[in-house]
Amino acid sequence: MPATHVLVPVKALGLAKSRLSHVLDPAARESLVLAMLQDTVTAALSVGDVTVTVVTADERVAAAALDCGADVLPDPIRPGSPDPLNSALLAAARRAREHTPGAELVALQADLPALRAEEFALARETARRTGTAVVVDHTASGTTALLHCVSGTLPPLSFGPGSAGRHIDAGAYPVPDALPGLRLDVDTPDDLAAALRLGVGSATAAVLDTVEFPLRHRCDSAAGSRRSATMNW
Repeated sequence: MPATHVLVPVKALGLAKSRLSHVLDPAARESLVLAMLQDTVTAALSVGDVTVTVVTADERVAAAALDCGADVLPDPIRPGSPDPLNSALLAAARRAREHTPGAELVALQADLPALRAEEFALARETARRTGTAVVVDHTASGTTALLHCVSGTLPPLSFGPGSAGRHIDAGAYPVPDALPGLRLDVDTPDDLAAALRLGVGSATAAVLDTVEFPLRHRCDSAAGSRRSATMNW
């Protein structure tokens, strides 16, 4: 099978996860963003024949990515450019195509702390059967992963609000499996509570063990099933 190249875009830490600002202070939010990235990358790298490139302009994000085995591409898109997310992903996809023309390409969100390696592998198998597959997020509107297994071509990138429908309209096949960890991108306190109930990776668990937030009581009952609070892939 061809290699799978995963592209993970991450914005500057100071801009990330603003919807958690009323429950986590800036330092805690930044630590959480880095931890979720590390757990996401670790899960993806646990699948065979996978490499990961994190696309970012943030030096701390880059350092965290390198620490967990990913490559780093400095974000080539200037601040203020229109559609910076899809533009950055497209630039990264073109670069990957130049280096490995036959590789499978995956655009993956960076905030999937409950992602399991086997979920990623199942989504990839769907893309290998269908050409291009989309993982619709837990809100049924966004996209957590776009997997493109058509050699020599670029994925139909259309991330942003309502992206799932656009990706499906562009020909991506919706992954039918439940895959709760792959569908759960964390943007809100409720998302974070849901991720804890599923079980988060070791980096995210370590950060959350040091902070308190209002919804924590919803998660404490699930602590015993949090994959020993440190999920080892």
